[in-house]
Amino acid sequence: MKRIFLLFVVLIISGLLHNSMAQQLTFANTDKSFKRMYSKVIGQNEQGYFILKSNYPFNNKQNQLRLRDNNIAISLLNKNLSLVWNLNVQLPDPTADIQDIQFLSDSLFLFYTSINKVNNTSDLYAIKLDIKRGELNSTPTKLVSIAFDRKSNRGVYYIQQSKNGQLFSTMYKQPAGENDKMAIDVHVFQSDLNLVWHQNYPTEFFDGVLLLNDFKLGNDSALYFLTSLDLAKKTLRNRNFNLSIASPTSSSLLNIPINQDKLFLNDLHMEIDELNGKVVLAGFYSEMNSTSSAGIFTANFLVDSQKWTKNTESFKAKFLNEFVAERTVNRGTELINYFIDRLVLRSDGGIILVAESNYVTESTNYNSYYQMYTTSYTYHYDNVLLFSIHPNGKIDWEQIIRKNQVSDDDAAFYSSYTMAVDADRIYFVYNKSIKKASELAAFSVSNKGLSDEKIIAKENENILLMPAGAKQITADQLLVPCLVKSKLNLVRVSF
Repeated sequence: MKRIFLLFVVLIISGLLHNSMAQQLTFANTDKSFKRMYSKVIGQNEQGYFILKSNYPFNNKQNQLRLRDNNIAISLLNKNLSLVWNLNVQLPDPTADIQDIQFLSDSLFLFYTSINKVNNTSDLYAIKLDIKRGELNSTPTKLVSIAFDRKSNRGVYYIQQSKNGQLFSTMYKQPAGENDKMAIDVHVFQSDLNLVWHQNYPTEFFDGVLLLNDFKLGNDSALYFLTSLDLAKKTLRNRNFNLSIASPTSSSLLNIPINQDKLFLNDLHMEIDELNGKVVLAGFYSEMNSTSSAGIFTANFLVDSQKWTKNTESFKAKFLNEFVAERTVNRGTELINYFIDRLVLRSDGGIILVAESNYVTESTNYNSYYQMYTTSYTYHYDNVLLFSIHPNGKIDWEQIIRKNQVSDDDAAFYSSYTMAVDADRIYFVYNKSIKKASELAAFSVSNKGLSDEKIIAKENENILLMPAGAKQITADQLLVPCLVKSKLNLVRVSF
């Protein structure tokens, strides 16, 4: 009787695990307008999904687009993944640089910069796309104008939305004066493009020394900058992280140093936890340098009281034993080449930290036929690490997604993974290897740390995902650009 009962329990658990990872793949009905090589899902509304297409790959570790050229197209697919319209984008200024494309209050805007040679300014514009007709409005709106000098300005605006979608901000680093020390210029707008507040903050550092690591906008219009200083320009250096807070009620930045005695902090990331009224920071730390990882550093900054709580948690020996075949340092106690991708907020004030191993190798060879040297780049994207961290900084559980993706001269656009966050589970989808015909895998982990991995497409189905262009469209669905038999398409993955 006990054996029958145990078998019954095992069958139930197996069924639950199977149901939690039962995937369905639905492909789009694309046409000849999808002849460009790369695509990215940029948003959605009740009419369908908006797809950006380009001849150049998108950065798979960068949220903001910053396109390499303006030769792009935008398509609308309905909920059945059939084409509604396609727009070949033509900006009012053909020499402009597209900085980003974002949804604001259910409207799609293109943000672009144009250099005014008469006034020597870099001007940031927003132009609205008529979603129903599939065309750009005739009149753009100028948002920001910055004094511009090609020798000292990079011409790059940072654009960030608040979590509630009611505000967005722009940030620009520029020389404060003839001494070339940097100033941070910020503007905060409502989603209808009306200005909320603006301030320019001088700093004591030169460009190349003051580095922007992260940038967030709160629902209350306060801005949070995570910066670091590259003073020594050496591998064995302290990154000198700093949290700077800008608000409409102050003409100066509130600067808060972030350090941990006798430890090197590296790859620090930040999220605003609006539910619990705090700013959460998390990253790896090392006992040796700023490039390897011996454990996790976490910090909570309480917005109202402006008080800090900090914690460090070293990797346990059992966890490090999982990496005996990988490159490590400090006698196997520190990992290398792992970088944080994302912090997922837990409702109790904790976080889930997602990191991935990635690095690039290069080789240069002489081509005797063309009589020139050519350089080839090989991209390595390996394991993904998941750490669920309690509000007190202790690690509740960790998981490892095993993969080994290697590709040449493709900007790693088919490497890495895409993920969907549900209420009590996170899903990851990725190519098992980088080739024309690859197995597709799905990895699921619950809020208790229980995981499951399944193959959702076989090699003979000839599908290759483009994770850098994917987007979560519902709690349990991803829309992912892909190649199907070497032709550009999109696939909706339902869990």
